[in-house]
Amino acid sequence: MSNWDRKDADALADAIGKHIKSHPEQEDDNELLAIVMAAVDSAANTVTTTPLELSRHRSLVCAICRGSRLYECDISEGWSNNCAFIFQNTTAFGGL
Repeated sequence: MSNWDRKDADALADAIGKHIKSHPEQEDDNELLAIVMAAVDSAANTVTTTPLELSRHRSLVCAICRGSRLYECDISEGWSNNCAFIFQNTTAFGGL
């Protein structure tokens, strides 16, 4: 996995964690997201994870998010480069 993919995996895990903390009332979704977060966090910490695995983790987050309408998505299928889930759960200084 490239450093950029590892950064993206880390950002996804961080966003999932922040969403869970911000929305404790969404117990069912949070339980599923916590499973994905553990896998993504693990993926971010190894160089053997492939970009395909990152894509699979993103698709799981998309399925949960779209299925429960957690955030408004700007596309009907696939991972959006403008992912509202990531945007809403990332601090303004996350890229520094």
